[in-house]
Amino acid sequence: MSSFSAKTKKMKNNSVPAQQKSNGVKRFEEEHARNIAAAKKIVEKYASSSDEDEEELNESKILDSLYKHYNFESATTDGKSVIHQKTATFFENALHSGSATCVICIGSVRRADAIWTCKHCYCFFHLNCIRRWANDSVAQMKAKSTTDQGYYNNLGEYVAPKRKRPLHWSCPQCRKDYTPEEKPSTYECFCGKEANPKPDSFLLPHSCGEICGKKLQPACGHTCMLLCHPGPCPPCSQYANTSCLCGKSPRKPVRCIDKEWKCERKCKELLSCGEHQCQELCHKPNHCPPCTSTSLQSCECGNEVKKRSCSDLKWHCIKVCGSNYSCGAHTCKRVCHSGPCGDCPLSLPRSCPCGKTKKVVPCTETIDPCGDTCQKLLSCGLHACTQRCHRGECNLCLIITKKTCRCGIHEKELPCWKNFTCETKCKQMRDCGKHACNKKCCDGRTCQQCDKICGRPLTCQKHKCQSVCHEGPCYPCTQQSQVNCRCGKTSKRVPCGRERTARVMCMELCRIPSKCHHPNKHRCHKNECPPCNQKCGQPNTTTGCQHTCEAKCHAAVKVVKQNPMNGTTNVWDLNKKFELKTLPHPSCEKPVSVTCIGGHEVADWPCWNSKPTSCQRMCNRELRCGNHKCELVCHSVPDLQNMKEQLGCARCQEGCNVPRPKGCVHACPRPCHPPPCYPCDKIIKNKCYCGLTQVLHKCSEFFSEDGTEEEIIARQERLKSCGNRCLKNLPCGHRCHTACHPGKCPNPELCRKKVRIFCECKRLKAEIACDKHRAGQTSIPCDELCIETRAKLTDQKKREAEKLRQLEEAKNRAEVEQFEKKFTKRKYKERKVVVEETKREINWKLVSIYGGIIVAVALAIAVAFYAES
Repeated sequence: MSSFSAKTKKMKNNSVPAQQKSNGVKRFEEEHARNIAAAKKIVEKYASSSDEDEEELNESKILDSLYKHYNFESATTDGKSVIHQKTATFFENALHSGSATCVICIGSVRRADAIWTCKHCYCFFHLNCIRRWANDSVAQMKAKSTTDQGYYNNLGEYVAPKRKRPLHWSCPQCRKDYTPEEKPSTYECFCGKEANPKPDSFLLPHSCGEICGKKLQPACGHTCMLLCHPGPCPPCSQYANTSCLCGKSPRKPVRCIDKEWKCERKCKELLSCGEHQCQELCHKPNHCPPCTSTSLQSCECGNEVKKRSCSDLKWHCIKVCGSNYSCGAHTCKRVCHSGPCGDCPLSLPRSCPCGKTKKVVPCTETIDPCGDTCQKLLSCGLHACTQRCHRGECNLCLIITKKTCRCGIHEKELPCWKNFTCETKCKQMRDCGKHACNKKCCDGRTCQQCDKICGRPLTCQKHKCQSVCHEGPCYPCTQQSQVNCRCGKTSKRVPCGRERTARVMCMELCRIPSKCHHPNKHRCHKNECPPCNQKCGQPNTTTGCQHTCEAKCHAAVKVVKQNPMNGTTNVWDLNKKFELKTLPHPSCEKPVSVTCIGGHEVADWPCWNSKPTSCQRMCNRELRCGNHKCELVCHSVPDLQNMKEQLGCARCQEGCNVPRPKGCVHACPRPCHPPPCYPCDKIIKNKCYCGLTQVLHKCSEFFSEDGTEEEIIARQERLKSCGNRCLKNLPCGHRCHTACHPGKCPNPELCRKKVRIFCECKRLKAEIACDKHRAGQTSIPCDELCIETRAKLTDQKKREAEKLRQLEEAKNRAEVEQFEKKFTKRKYKERKVVVEETKREINWKLVSIYGGIIVAVALAIAVAFYAES
């Protein structure tokens, strides 16, 4: 939007200065702004639509409003100038996608295609098509220039090649010649300021959107102020303060193209006849037309008087003068003239008939032939006249000569004055390069241009080239075909070959019966009718409300036909079929006023969803504490008008601000309230003094401030004790016998626990009191059995040690023998080592111990099984 306003300001700034503007200038600027808005509307409408589904507008009315401020003197029968029609046609072609046609490929010129515009006829061409056309034309001219060389004819004369035009290529439409250097290479906008302009939905296709700036024609000094546009620039539309042609009227603001305007006054200046005044209306001074009045005027000689136009003062009659010259023997033979007749022409020096003798004689005498040979060059141009000096023309040349025909093939003796031509036809190719000359007795230099019709099929594949036989590709077909709309009331002339793709803009309503309950409101078109875009207007049975359906008409919607076998549709099926179905009404979107469940606001909701809901605001009702308000999101309440706390409102979430007792770290669980707080009922955990158990007690009991400081400390120590037996050990190693307590265990000397003591061999044992053990009794003496058993064990250990020593020696000997066998050549015989087997004695003591253990386990299993049963 901003680009159009900026460009409009720029156009205004380039016009006449503000202090010189009159009311007419301001009115023109307003009209010009409306014209730009109308053009923008067309561009937006057509840029947002596709090629097939473009909305149809009455372009003729919009274009008429765009150009209605231009006054054209050279008007046609319908009131529009040729330039106006040409500019409007190019403007329409640029707006309609595919409306413009490239006459080279007979294809549509799309909005995004790179194009080239002829500077003479302003016709569009695809950039690639015109490049190929120019390259082919230049290449063919080069190929012909290299093959077309001079030659020697039958007479032995060198015939130079025909003079060729310089290399060029022509526009396929208007055939304007361009040099090879002017071949298009880049895609430019219409005004040529921007290369490769990008498509913009707010601009004309192939336009840069800037002011055109081209010099206007006819030249007035101004430039085109329209935005970059196709076709020729319209005549100048700026205002100028000028007077009329005669200069008698005061100055007034008029358009630049109409600055040479005429007033209604007559000239009244004296004409060249000196009798009448100019009766023409206002015109330039000293440019009066010839007098149209009549008067009696005499001829130059004065013998005749006629009634003639005053503009033709001099005229001649047909009468011969007949006056006598000064010689008196001859008369003047000039037709009607003024002034004296002059001297007699026969009194001047005269010569004989052959011109060799010249003398002066009286005009009454004649000069006789001199008698010499005539010797004038005869008509053949080769021989002279052999007669004596004579009057009149010389005779024809009768000398017999050998003549050669023009083509130089045949010779014959003939009188010199006769021309000799043979019947041989020339086989030299004409300029078209296809047909022979076929002219009888042609010298090869005067071969005529080919006059045959080309006859090759044109790109439209309907007509043949009607041009004279030529080189290179044929020009596009110039025929046009008439394409009618579906109803037949509107027709359009399109280039031949574009009948199928041409789009006829018919402003009549479509006559095909509507498939829904609405009448047709779209224009006449090709193919199937577009979907109905009108509102449904029927009662909405889906929602069940009293509103009418405001959605797009869905009484006849084109859908893919389902497969009757399985009731499904295949999206990827290329041969899928469509059918028209009546779809159900969508949900009613009519706005209905709904109050939120908290009574905060009234909003418009769609009818299908017109149920009271939360507005997502804070409830903001005053809570019972009187200090805070409800912070919940809008919720349901019984009374929407009451702003006090109601059912559903949240309690005050602010914590209690009353100071807690010393040592209590828990917040008051009650919401905001006045003091005092309830006793803290939180359960706190503390490890007992023994560290094995966690003691649970209420926070209010532990940190109670009732009593003296000593009582508070004693109560807290009592609460920290778990009441179980102390887990600490006394110095003697036994467990403390008092309850859980802080500090060291009291009275360790009172320990009377039994202590087990053994003999030296650990066979005998006894239990004594802890105090006796602390007193020094730590063992008991061994008996005889202990001594005997200790002796047996000593012997057994010695035997086992000896046996291990022997095994070690045998192992060492085997390793030595293996080493010697590996590193010496001598083979040693293996010696057998006899190991005496010693009979191992049975340790009946261990057997008895293991047997007792097994018996005890079996008894325990039996007892457990019996208890379970």
